[in-house]
Amino acid sequence: MDELITAPSDIWQKAKTEIQNSVTRDLYSSWFEQLELVGGDAEKLVLGAHGEFAAIWIRDNFTDILLTHASLAAGRNMSVEIVSTDTCLGAQPQSGECSAESARAPVRAAARISGKIPPLASIKPCNTFETFVVGESNRFAHAAALAVAQNVGTAFNPLFIYGATGLGKTHLMHAIAHFVMRNSPEKRIVFISSEAFVNEYIDAIRDNKTLEFRRHYRNVDVLLIDDVQFFAGKERCQEEFFHTFNELFNSGKQIVLSCDKPINEVADIEQRLVSRFGWGVSVDIQAPDYETRLAILSKKVSALKSQAQISPEIIEMLARRFTKNVRRMEGALTNLVAYASLVGSNEAMSLAKAQELLAEAFLQEDDNQVVDIQIIQKKIAEYYKVDEAEISGKRRTANIAMARQVAMFIARKLTTHSLQEIGKQFGGRDHGTVMHAIKVVDSAMNQSDQMRRSVEYLLNSLSF
Repeated sequence: MDELITAPSDIWQKAKTEIQNSVTRDLYSSWFEQLELVGGDAEKLVLGAHGEFAAIWIRDNFTDILLTHASLAAGRNMSVEIVSTDTCLGAQPQSGECSAESARAPVRAAARISGKIPPLASIKPCNTFETFVVGESNRFAHAAALAVAQNVGTAFNPLFIYGATGLGKTHLMHAIAHFVMRNSPEKRIVFISSEAFVNEYIDAIRDNKTLEFRRHYRNVDVLLIDDVQFFAGKERCQEEFFHTFNELFNSGKQIVLSCDKPINEVADIEQRLVSRFGWGVSVDIQAPDYETRLAILSKKVSALKSQAQISPEIIEMLARRFTKNVRRMEGALTNLVAYASLVGSNEAMSLAKAQELLAEAFLQEDDNQVVDIQIIQKKIAEYYKVDEAEISGKRRTANIAMARQVAMFIARKLTTHSLQEIGKQFGGRDHGTVMHAIKVVDSAMNQSDQMRRSVEYLLNSLSF
């Protein structure tokens, strides 16, 4: 049996090496490399971070990692305490170590920082600009998010990011938070989902704490609200957020919002909120192309730093099979790596084994695939007996115009494309033209049973 390590310096050196091998290079250099051993004994490590902010952030987000590797290095359960080395400077410690009492003092002081809103654990450490893979589908969104992070409150305020689930909206919001926290630690940041915002507001009303609620959300430098479509139909919450928005905007504070579609396409959102969301800039994230998906997977494999061998053939298969949801694609890769690590095989996983393990995930992906706009155009052209090219052409004869409008209506129903994207597929028309087409078809279906039956038939045949 190996001899147990008892010296704190030896335990920390071994733990630090293992941490470096288990996390990404950016994550290690940003948060772990700076940590110094400032005290401890055979049962406990006291680690110093440079500044109270860093101490709070590491304690809130990386304690589990530190505890795990310290315990593995020592061969027994260890405790870990994170302190600010800045607070220890005046203590004149012997041999580079702080006393136990002076080590605890910074933590207590950090909890009393006046007006400080501590970072939230919901902001994932790995979601930074460095780990975000940029492609044609998200280049503008990435550039806008980076500009906001670099120029808080002055560039693109508010920033409105929209796109389907799993394409990177939340990643970019986390990246903004990381960048601001790293470069302007004095700024107060709140990241929250609209659902959590609504629930907190309801609790505040129930407990007669609306003043505290408002003080919390109106006294920040950067407010990031995820999935604002959840505000739909909640009139009192929209009223509250309207005033919060105005207060922050007029004070030059940064607001970042995300949604699953353009805000003017979300039902039951007050027009004054729609108007204010449009004061800044709106950027969309599309499903990534094959090359971008391949790059995302390659970066993910590198970040996992696993001994398991995932062949380029399997990476290529994943990139081709998962086309709509990056999160699902990354989850599939993680499952393969986890399986290979658990079975302890030194051989590369076979393509057949990977397909077997991901059979259910492939079925879910296939079930979530949406019909392509070109298929819709072809089906509508056949049904209305017009040339397929006319559907996206310039002619406006009655039969062609009706076929084109029905195709736009069905494209909006059966795909995840925005109005702007649909318009591009129909001869470069703008979103207003698409919206008009949808209203015309919807009205015609209400007035004509024949029209309703025709559209329902087309919807059913294209959905099957």
